[in-house]
Amino acid sequence: MTKNFMNKKTIFFLLLITGSLLISSCKSTRSVLKKPLKEYGFDYLYNKMIDSQVDFDYLSAKFNVVYYQGKKKTDLKGQFRVKKDSLIWITLSPALGIEAARISLSNDSVKFMNRLNKTYFSGEYSFIDSILNTTLDYSIMEAMILGNDLTQYDVSKFKSSIDGGLYRITIQERRKIKKHLKGGEVSSKVLVQNIWLDPENFKIKKVVLKELGDDNKRLQITYEQYHDINGTLFPEIMHIKISASTSIEINLKFGKTVVNAPMRFPFNIPKKYEKLIVTPHE
Repeated sequence: MTKNFMNKKTIFFLLLITGSLLISSCKSTRSVLKKPLKEYGFDYLYNKMIDSQVDFDYLSAKFNVVYYQGKKKTDLKGQFRVKKDSLIWITLSPALGIEAARISLSNDSVKFMNRLNKTYFSGEYSFIDSILNTTLDYSIMEAMILGNDLTQYDVSKFKSSIDGGLYRITIQERRKIKKHLKGGEVSSKVLVQNIWLDPENFKIKKVVLKELGDDNKRLQITYEQYHDINGTLFPEIMHIKISASTSIEINLKFGKTVVNAPMRFPFNIPKKYEKLIVTPHE
């Protein structure tokens, strides 16, 4: 291929966050708990977590992201828009530059447009999996941005505990619910998930996700800070760490956030753009 794709791997790694992508100086504080935590069963904690989740139809936010791969550091800013359970739309720009890339993520496809060299990519999540040697799909991407649980996966073989002043729930088997499987799929990968909850508001503080039987691939998301928007706590600062064949760290901070306002998701590829045929090893 003759054209370079604004560091292809960097851009596709940044899809992990999708504006990953992330809010105001409104800070939530946490008091020091003086009493030992009361023990609760899994059902109680899981239901409290679900009750505390972000609920919306449409959401948009500006963000800043810093991406590390080895000693290389990349700073970007942008905007993302979300149509719940359906579509994530992202723009990316250098710190002081014009829009460089646009991304569209749906339940079954990944689209990327590079405005700098007039190229585009259209494919499936399996491409990102093959590059990062990890597991990603739309449900995981949306959950990461919002600090929510995985809406497209079931729950089985679980337990609860107290760990380091937080509630911890462990789900040993998470399979994609049948109605969310794509055509021709009989089953999905089995995931193991550990979730740490803030005992004051039951928001997620940390998530570790991996495939069952494979400890070499791990996705960790830490939510350092949430902020209040109309009575709902949204992630403000988050850190993502991917441990696989390539180790990646991503730090995100959201700016202005708008909920349930009318919004568009434009993604029109100009005819003069060249389609990229990309392999994982490029």
